[in-house]
Amino acid sequence: MLDLVGYREERRLDQLRLLEPSIGQGDFLLPAIDRLLAAWRANPNHANVTILQDAIRGVELHRDTFERTRQRVIDRLLKHDISRDDAKQLADSWLIAGDFLLVDLPGRFDVVLGNPPYVRQERIPDALMAEYRARYRTIYDRADLYIPFLERFLLLLTEGGQLGFICADRWMKNRYGGPLRALVAEQFHLKTYVNMVDTPAFQSDVIAYPAITVIARERGTVTRIAHRPDISSAVLTELADLLTADQPSPSSRAVRAVAGVVAGAEPWVLEAPD
Repeated sequence: MLDLVGYREERRLDQLRLLEPSIGQGDFLLPAIDRLLAAWRANPNHANVTILQDAIRGVELHRDTFERTRQRVIDRLLKHDISRDDAKQLADSWLIAGDFLLVDLPGRFDVVLGNPPYVRQERIPDALMAEYRARYRTIYDRADLYIPFLERFLLLLTEGGQLGFICADRWMKNRYGGPLRALVAEQFHLKTYVNMVDTPAFQSDVIAYPAITVIARERGTVTRIAHRPDISSAVLTELADLLTADQPSPSSRAVRAVAGVVAGAEPWVLEAPD
């Protein structure tokens, strides 16, 4: 997923801002830190590591998870030979304890990445749900909590910025996803869709219809689509290269390029045409 959104070591990652809105155990955050530090060190003019204070923002609601992941971040920085004082300073700059849908996040981000939470409305207190509804226009009908997460992801992107997430894909077709699909149609480009159903996409079994999706704040009508890849480093590396190439490979059977998937609030047809 880092490859799909262009967060690669050969870029000047120290000049980008990355957001992970629900950091959990750091499954996305820690590899992103590894890439950021490798890119920073590759720059012959790199300055003190504290210039990276604005390069990452990660948010986590649950306090115990936040504290454990904060320590993992510090430990990872120490392994990169960052001093303990600088490691703590970076961790405290990068990480925010709070509700992503409510916390203040000044500025926009070039990359947003993650796995938004699946929480049904019935599990959210009425007063909190009312506050969410007042802030996010895509909450409609029985929308799951990941819907306002995706709305805020999109609105926090810079021009040309990219959002990559793994999430249930039911919103792409069902009733409650209509307003979010309309928002994508108005301002964004559905670049990539990878169907992950029946693949071991998560560390534990999840009953869902997961997909990896990349949406950019840019103009575009063509979506590159892949289905159920093997979960191995070699296969996924090759697939990421195919999905992000300047021109799709005409000989590849793994990736299709389809125009016109997004059409207002209409459901998205992403399966094979037959």
